[in-house]
Amino acid sequence: MASTRKEINDCVTGILQSLKINSLPVRIEDIAKSMGLQVISYPFTEDISGTLIVQNNIGIIGFNQFESKVRRRFTIAHELGHFMLHRDYSDIFLDKQYNAHVKNDENVKQYFRVNNPNETITSQALEQQANAFAAAILMPEELLRNQVAIIDFDFGSEEAIKYLARIFDVSTQAMSYRLANLGIFDF
Repeated sequence: MASTRKEINDCVTGILQSLKINSLPVRIEDIAKSMGLQVISYPFTEDISGTLIVQNNIGIIGFNQFESKVRRRFTIAHELGHFMLHRDYSDIFLDKQYNAHVKNDENVKQYFRVNNPNETITSQALEQQANAFAAAILMPEELLRNQVAIIDFDFGSEEAIKYLARIFDVSTQAMSYRLANLGIFDF
């Protein structure tokens, strides 16, 4: 299981290189389909962003057709992350209110066994890893650093973050977090 940010970034880099992806915005739906996943829109209620269902190592990603384009893209990337990183732990992932796995009750913590029988992982950790995967694949570090250099990034400018978010076709919040996680910008 790819659990560290470095392992997740290495996984994403491998995917992007194998598919020869170096243009923006990253076409996440095409990537998911090239990995053998079916991607479908679904009229989920407003509290569900998406789902991943895995049967016999084949996956179907469903995303909420009523959410914004940038949110749908992040959901597809997030569910692809679950498929690439976690498909051995569960056959269904349901992202409810942006961060739930199968069930996310305040009083219930879900744990999943990893390869070592004495080692477990929480559903929250799975969600964080899927989010890190989504950020890395939608906003690849090298391409993001190149864009920051090209635009002569002004660390005090909201407009610069909005501009980058448009180029990568992500939300300004996702872009802000990615810049902060890469140490490019601290908000």
